[in-house]
Amino acid sequence: MLANTRKLVIASGIANIFARDAMAMPAARVQLNEQSGGRFLLGMGISHAPIVSAIRGHIYEKPVTTMRTYVEAMAHAQYSSPRPSDSTLTVVAALGPKMLALARDVADGAHPYNTTVAQTAEARAVLGRNKRLCVEQKVLLETNAARAREIARAYLRPYLRLSNYVNSWRRAGFDDSDFRRQCVESTRRHTGRVGR
Repeated sequence: MLANTRKLVIASGIANIFARDAMAMPAARVQLNEQSGGRFLLGMGISHAPIVSAIRGHIYEKPVTTMRTYVEAMAHAQYSSPRPSDSTLTVVAALGPKMLALARDVADGAHPYNTTVAQTAEARAVLGRNKRLCVEQKVLLETNAARAREIARAYLRPYLRLSNYVNSWRRAGFDDSDFRRQCVESTRRHTGRVGR
């Protein structure tokens, strides 16, 4: 996409830090940014315990500490080419207040995923006005309420197995009864839009 556009800023979404070491990640970031004339934004995150441990074979430990250590290692990584004159942008995947604070302190902003409108306001409060807030929120264009709930349940089902999202939703006011109903009705209550 970077090669076939001239103005569009392209973000990586979330690059898993366990899939790329702290030397490869910043080198790729610089290369993509240079080749695109400064239009690349790196989004990176710690992923989820089942993916990191069971699938990738790494040890999944404290997320904030892990990300802080990784960012510090990136900053000190050897880079043998000339350093670019302009900085490359990086955002950190962040669902909770501690990771948001880390994103504020060590990156250009945060990329919350699968969050509510209220959580977006909370994220902005943590980040402050001068940091990027690249939010992903679900939108479903369906006028049939029953069909909308069916689609939403199917989409949210895999996320209910990932503790990072469940914990994020708990902080947003969801509870076990919401998870049994797969968050759909509660999402409507929290946003006032699902199923209308």
